[in-house]
Amino acid sequence: MAETYPWKLAWITGASGAICSEVTKRLAADGVTVAATARSADKLAALAAANDRIKAYPADVLEPDALKAIVAGIESALGPIGLALFGAGMYAPFDIRNIDLDGFHRTMALNVDGVINGVAAVLPSMLQRKSGHIAIMGSLFGYSGWPGNGSYGASKAALINLAESLKLDLEGTGIDITIVNPGFVDTPLNASYDQKKKLYVISADKCARRILAKLGDKPYEIAFPSKVEGFLKTVRSLPRSLSFPLIRWFTRQTEQP
Repeated sequence: MAETYPWKLAWITGASGAICSEVTKRLAADGVTVAATARSADKLAALAAANDRIKAYPADVLEPDALKAIVAGIESALGPIGLALFGAGMYAPFDIRNIDLDGFHRTMALNVDGVINGVAAVLPSMLQRKSGHIAIMGSLFGYSGWPGNGSYGASKAALINLAESLKLDLEGTGIDITIVNPGFVDTPLNASYDQKKKLYVISADKCARRILAKLGDKPYEIAFPSKVEGFLKTVRSLPRSLSFPLIRWFTRQTEQP
């Protein structure tokens, strides 16, 4: 049975990635027109070939003027954007013995600047219409520091704070904000992360289904899996004298053989 969503048109960045490509295909299959953005025109063309409701709009999210032009083109051709889902992102390993500065800076740029560039492009027309839904792909690991996760975790912590600020600023405007915080997802993005430290890993397909099961209700937050969510939210609120030992204990208990 097809799902019913509150948007006629969605704009998704990072649409060629493992999670967002699944979200794109599922939305299109259920009748939502999706304007798909990513850097690779070839990958977008392959994605669009799967369903005529998927329209390819290649762009680099690090180019704000290009995103503004993309939004203008989408709304001129397809109508007002009901949902903007910002999912472009990357993971870079973080080794304290040899810190990859280039990887850190690229992670912060793509994961944070790429989101705010998209928000800045789509928000003016939403504010004018007093209607719209912005969703940001964060991560549970933005709630707390995690071993070997200095670059990615820092970028996702910034997104959680950004979403909280937007939520407060946009109250009464008719625009909804959702922060989507999954745990570890089996994607090429985090393939280099220590396999023994990946907790409760789920597939990209299952991740997309969990997101879409709730996103249409426009909640502020979607977070899963519940065990990792509950643990990280708890340690976030504890004194650091307790939270750091708990995280070390938790990672040892859940390491896979």
